[in-house]
Amino acid sequence: MKEIDKLIWQSRLQRHKNWLKVRNLLLDGINKFPKNREIYLELADLYVSKNIYRKAIEVYQRVLWFNKEDQFILLRIGNCFLSLKEYSLAIDYYNMIQKPEAEMLYNKSFAFSRLGKPDDAIKNLEKIFEYNLTSNIPYILMAELQFSKRQYRKAIEYIEISEEKFGKNKTHFYLKGIAFSHLNQWLKAYMEFHKADKMHLESAQFFRAFGIANEKIGKTAKAIDLLLRSINLAPSDPSGYIELINLYLKHNRVLEAYNIMRNSKNNIPLSFAISLLQRQITERLRNDRS
Repeated sequence: MKEIDKLIWQSRLQRHKNWLKVRNLLLDGINKFPKNREIYLELADLYVSKNIYRKAIEVYQRVLWFNKEDQFILLRIGNCFLSLKEYSLAIDYYNMIQKPEAEMLYNKSFAFSRLGKPDDAIKNLEKIFEYNLTSNIPYILMAELQFSKRQYRKAIEYIEISEEKFGKNKTHFYLKGIAFSHLNQWLKAYMEFHKADKMHLESAQFFRAFGIANEKIGKTAKAIDLLLRSINLAPSDPSGYIELINLYLKHNRVLEAYNIMRNSKNNIPLSFAISLLQRQITERLRNDRS
């Protein structure tokens, strides 16, 4: 036993220095002590730390030889398949776990959501709220699932529960802003986005949504600035160009719309929506000249 303990501690001390050496050390240990579960776990965890999930699964599967109902190992295998985006296989392993815990319930719900099964994800995730949660992440996932079902008021309810339990943050403000946008409550959406902006939330999606809300309440100059920032952050995303071009056309600023259209051709492929806007710009420029 002392030799095994020494092997495991040696592997943990050297893991970040020379992982290949540690792998070989553990493989030698398995050959010498083929029935010791802890050495297998060390090797599998080493592979996980290097994102080599298929190798980790192979090792975890060998641990199941000792006990095919090992709940801890079933969870680890499921998590590996989740990391590989093989969501159906992940769920298969999660289903083998007889005593579900919060981590598994969340991961299983996430897998369902990625398979486009929001009802299954919601039904599974509801069980997690019986636990003493220490993170707002399950509430955020639940809100996103409600978005997928267009249940925007329910999404707001879950976000507000999260705020009560864990405090307000920029993700809460952003998601509530999105929900109010879908409900066409633009002033409320603007206020939530404004709070997120004050907390320095920066993403192309956020700037685009905030820009649209600004335009809806009459802050056109600010809307243009935000949409330009969205384009700068994600120049290959056509949605920012489309929103800004539509805004310029709405305010009869055709030349500016034309310039954005011309710049967009360097970054995004021609799509049906872009081609329609291009036709509108061409027709309005022609009418202005006549």
